[in-house]
Amino acid sequence: MLSLQGSAISMGRNYGRQLKEEINANLKVLIQREGHGPLPWHERHFREWLCRQEHLLQREWPWLLQEMSGVAQGCGAGYEDILLLNLRAWQYDLYSQPPAGGCSSLAVTLADGTRACAGALDDPARYYCGPVHFEPDEGYGFITFPITGTSWGNRGMNSRGLSLGISSQRLPGLNILPGSINQDLALRIILQTCATAEEVREFCRKYHFTINLLCLDAQGDIFCAHQTAAGLFEIPTPDGWSALTNHIGNKDITDRLMKLGVREFPESATTRARYDRLLRFAQRNNGRCTAEQVMEFIGRRDDNDPGSIHNGGTVCLTFSIPQNSSQTLWIMQTEGSDEEKRFFEPYIV
Repeated sequence: MLSLQGSAISMGRNYGRQLKEEINANLKVLIQREGHGPLPWHERHFREWLCRQEHLLQREWPWLLQEMSGVAQGCGAGYEDILLLNLRAWQYDLYSQPPAGGCSSLAVTLADGTRACAGALDDPARYYCGPVHFEPDEGYGFITFPITGTSWGNRGMNSRGLSLGISSQRLPGLNILPGSINQDLALRIILQTCATAEEVREFCRKYHFTINLLCLDAQGDIFCAHQTAAGLFEIPTPDGWSALTNHIGNKDITDRLMKLGVREFPESATTRARYDRLLRFAQRNNGRCTAEQVMEFIGRRDDNDPGSIHNGGTVCLTFSIPQNSSQTLWIMQTEGSDEEKRFFEPYIV
C-alpha cells in the first residue's frame, strides 16, 4: 500500500516520485488522448469550465491544488495535466454525470447490534495503483482507491471511523447548480474533513456533485443518498440497512429529477441484478448475520451470476465495522493473485 504523510505539497511530490511511470501512463491515455480524440480545447465552454473548477478549488480547498502541484513536480508532468486528470476532463461531455458502470455498496446490522459497511469498486483496474493511505498534516487520515495520479476519494475509511461506499450515476440533461464540483474530489474532501454521517449530509447539502453515496460512522449512523449536481435526494434507512448500485429505483425521485431536466436514466447491464442480490441478503440477514458472513457474501465471485458483487470488473472489495473497529478497513484486492488465495486483509487507517 502506498503511504503518504505530511503537507499537501510534500504528499503530492512523494506520490509523483513513487508512481511516476504509472501517472504518466494515465496522462497519455486519459489527458493527452493517445489514440483517441483530443480534449475539446477549442470549445469556450470547456475552457470556462476548467477555470471555474480551479477557482472553486482555490477558494474552498487550496490544499488540493497544492497536492496536485506536488504530484506534477514529482512525476515531471505539467500541473494543468494533473488538474485535468483530477477533474475527469476526458469525460467532460458527461461532467457531473460519470458513466453508470459498476460498484455496489451495503450497510447492514450485524447480530450483535453493530453495523457493517461493505461493497465493491468496479472499474478498469489498469488505471489504479491499489489502496493509498493518506496521512495529511491537516484533517483526518484515510485509506481510499484513487486513479493513479489523482487526489480522489471513493470507497474507503478515515481515522474517525467514517466509511464510504459509492456507485456512479449518470443523469443526462440535469440542470446543474452553480458551484457544482467533481464527485471524486468531493469524496476526497469528505474523507479528510468529515467525521460523522451527519457531517457528510451537511456537506452534500452545501456542495453539489453526482454520485450514489452510502456512509456509516462510528456511532452506527447511516447516510444513504442519490447525491446530484442539482441537489440531495436522501434515502431513509429506518431498518438499519441500505444498499446502492448504479440506478435510481424510487419513482418519486426520478419524477423530481425529470422536472430538473433529466432526459433519461441510463443503467449498466448488471445494476438491478446486483441491487436485488444486496436486497435479498439484507432482508434475510439484517440483525442476524456475522461479519464473516457479510465478507463471504461480498467476496464470493460467480461469473455466471450477473448479480455477483465481486465480478470481472472489480478492482477491490472493502469491509468495515466502525463501531467496533473504528480504524480498521478490511480490503480484498482482486489483482495479482489466484482466486483461491484472495481474502480480506485488515489495514489500520
